[in-house]
Amino acid sequence: MKLKRAMSLAGFSLCMVGTVVQLGGCASVPTPAEADGSSRVPANDASRVQALQQRVSADRQLLSENNLLRAQVDVLQTKLNEMTAIVREALMLPPAPRPQAAPVPVPAAPTASPQSMAAPAPDLPAYAYAANSSGVVIRVFHPFARTEFEPSEQVAQALRVSVRGAEKIEVRGHTDSAVVNPIDKLIAIERAEKARTWLINNGAEASKINTRYFTAGNFLVENKTPQGRSMNRRVEIDIRNQQLAGQRVASSN
Repeated sequence: MKLKRAMSLAGFSLCMVGTVVQLGGCASVPTPAEADGSSRVPANDASRVQALQQRVSADRQLLSENNLLRAQVDVLQTKLNEMTAIVREALMLPPAPRPQAAPVPVPAAPTASPQSMAAPAPDLPAYAYAANSSGVVIRVFHPFARTEFEPSEQVAQALRVSVRGAEKIEVRGHTDSAVVNPIDKLIAIERAEKARTWLINNGAEASKINTRYFTAGNFLVENKTPQGRSMNRRVEIDIRNQQLAGQRVASSN
């Protein structure tokens, strides 16, 4: 009996010792894992820096293109609003009177002096025909966004007479834009170049013609009304011809 009890106590002691050992093993601190560093990339790696610079440059270029497109859309919207206003006013205005045919100037006699050979000033408004100390300035006005050079017959006759014997001719293309933009730049250039071609085809010497263009500003009259903008869309032909210097226009209407 005593032997059996002793064996039970010995077994219980062994169980307690095993439990203590297991609890001691669970309470130990685990060893932390160490990274091998094989996937690390330096922050100042040349390839990464170059890729970042290329991305920044692409973003800047895209932003610049977007800004340019936005500006062009704004210009087109402004032009559309102006054209809409012009059409509305045109529908409300009475029809314009038809222009009368201009009298054909009579050429001077061959024996006349150079001063008497100068043709009389045409009966044109002062804003279309203006004499100065060196010759005359003749203006031709354009419809909205149009570049064709189509002077009236009276203005065309005045141009043909004025370019004869001219010392120098400057052709200036204008728009009614208040800001510089690519679209109006092309319009101003085409207006000046088409006027130059017309002058050459009508007796002017090509070597004496110089062209200029003004994309914005340099207005002839106030630019805040449709009527004012229609007069600012123009080509000015500055003709240096002493035979015409100082002449007065016959009409100022």
